[in-house]
Amino acid sequence: MNRAPLDLQRKLTLKQLRLLGVLGEELNLSRSAERLHTTQPALSRALAQLEGVVRRPLFERTTKRVVPTPAGLALIQHAHRVLAQIDLAEQDLLGLQQSTHAPLVVGVLPVFSHELLAAAVTRVRAVLPGALLRIRMLDQVALYEQLLDGGIDLMLAHAEIRVDLNRVEVRPLYEEHNAVLCGPQHRLARRRRVGWAELAREAWVLPPQGTPLRPKLDRLLSVHRSPGHETLDVETDSSLLAMQLLRHAPLLWSIASRLAALLETSGQLVRLNAPSDLVRGPICCMKLHDRVPSTAMRLLMDGLEVAAREQRPGA
Repeated sequence: MNRAPLDLQRKLTLKQLRLLGVLGEELNLSRSAERLHTTQPALSRALAQLEGVVRRPLFERTTKRVVPTPAGLALIQHAHRVLAQIDLAEQDLLGLQQSTHAPLVVGVLPVFSHELLAAAVTRVRAVLPGALLRIRMLDQVALYEQLLDGGIDLMLAHAEIRVDLNRVEVRPLYEEHNAVLCGPQHRLARRRRVGWAELAREAWVLPPQGTPLRPKLDRLLSVHRSPGHETLDVETDSSLLAMQLLRHAPLLWSIASRLAALLETSGQLVRLNAPSDLVRGPICCMKLHDRVPSTAMRLLMDGLEVAAREQRPGA
């Protein structure tokens, strides 16, 4: 067999790749000729020239149809990929022209990694400085409703909620779990380890009802708190208020571990060595299957995946 280099990068043309793609879909010379706006004899000659370039048969011909050979099947798959990338390039060029007119609306769960999101947004702005991104912080249910209704383009949240996978594309980004925090002056701040029996005796800043964390936290507190327990808990959906409460009062608070690590590094709060995770699971990027991604959307989605890999422990 001749193993000399084929030099396809220099010899293959986009017209030949298009011919491969159409023939692979139609498996018929006359229908393929119609789609390519040419005649059947001209198409046959073009196919013969292509097979001369690759130095092997790509299709077996019969009177009514053509059947790809193994080499033909392999080259058809590559042709589809190359043509798809060219289509994406065209969309990107159009997106660069239209970026200032079509804002990208991103719905984000408040516990989503702000560091990761900022890194991804920075990547988008470097390529599309004129793009407008609207970031909305909402609870999980509201995010999902707005995604289905078209109110937001992307949803960044954890996978606790049930989604219709026939309608929604889900891309896992990173694994998240909850941590327990307190203020630097809290009596547990210097403890090497604490159990739930002791944690339940303390007052807590609780997340709102309807969040994935709340029922799990309520269950643990009810199990470990004694009857007649009178500690005054505080419920709020404001992270800023929760931080201030912990700095000035002996309260505990459970939040996503990535945000907890940032607050601990800044010296504002102390993360406790609690016995187990309250909520653990993947944080995901979600979009509707039928929503054709704009250039800004695709850049942001890719940027989130890159940032998640770069910020992964041990990366």
